[in-house]
Amino acid sequence: MKVFISMLLIGIGLVVVLFIGPRTLDLPKIGKIEEWPLTSTKGEVPNFNEKPKLLTFFYTNCPDICPTTIIDLQDLQQLLKERGVKEDQYMIVLVTLDPTFDTNERINQYKAAFDISSPNWVFLRGSNEATMTFTQYFNFTYDKNQNGLLTHSTTMYVVDENDLIRAHHDMAVGGEKVNIEEIAENLIQLIDAT
Repeated sequence: MKVFISMLLIGIGLVVVLFIGPRTLDLPKIGKIEEWPLTSTKGEVPNFNEKPKLLTFFYTNCPDICPTTIIDLQDLQQLLKERGVKEDQYMIVLVTLDPTFDTNERINQYKAAFDISSPNWVFLRGSNEATMTFTQYFNFTYDKNQNGLLTHSTTMYVVDENDLIRAHHDMAVGGEKVNIEEIAENLIQLIDAT
């Protein structure tokens, strides 16, 4: 009888936790962006108006990972729209890893090639030194060899309205698409918390 009562109490406890407890766990605080030493392709210092952001690194000569990731991020934007999230509630931020080659003009051409016109997509660049410093907030690594070939980590980051890094996700690598469902959930959670 005691075993039955114990099992019943455990069952009731689980039901209470599942139906009354919080629906989602808070995203962890992984790190903080102390400053944004980068500018937009218009030469402006970014102003994110305290919005959640998905941040990814890219370079315009990337043959595979960067362009397929951007295509998946366009799908993310559509998914968020379908879930009732407006473009002015979040940002998609792309930071070039090759600012010497990726001039503002070249980045704007790249952006046009993907037909990106939404104002919540922000493409940033800085000096080589500023870019290297900025990537350190994320423990993101990259290297450019003497032939100009760039290799880089394949991680993207969800950043909250206070510039705290709250989650990381994989870019599109080797046939694996970006998990836009998880990223959408992360962004929606941060939007709802603001």
